Amino acid sequence: MRDQSNIWPSLLASIVIATLFFQAANSVELRVFTPRLLELCVCYWILSSPATVGVFFAFTVGLLISLVEGSFLGSASIGLSIAGFVLLNNIFTIRQLDWVSQTTVIFLLLGISLALHRLILSSLGVPSEGLNYLISVFVSSALWRPFNAMMDAARFRLSQLL
Repeated sequence: MRDQSNIWPSLLASIVIATLFFQAANSVELRVFTPRLLELCVCYWILSSPATVGVFFAFTVGLLISLVEGSFLGSASIGLSIAGFVLLNNIFTIRQLDWVSQTTVIFLLLGISLALHRLILSSLGVPSEGLNYLISVFVSSALWRPFNAMMDAARFRLSQLL
């Protein structure tokens, strides 16, 4: 069981750092290959602290993603909220899975989230880039396990400091 006391400093630090990396990755030409760190942060925090964060947190981070990408406000929020809802409803099952199955679940949830984001953008008239977004979903899901371990370690170190 993870320590649930005073998670706010580590939550805010992870979101700020992921936002900075996400902003830097959006300015690079090879942004198709960069992982979706903000979505991974949402998945991590919902799985590690479901009593504190939930669908509203996922919706808020989706708004942040829309602001950073410069897309229509709320277009990323719907897919990320659905992914957060699925995570919350199946949290005990997902926690029990081995790392390969957990990575597959994260791949499916991030894929659904980004597919809904692209669908909303294309319905608003933004030209579609095809299925290139699945490359970043694949890279993100491949990094899920190391990301999870890194976040646990950083959270432990930060809790020792505070």
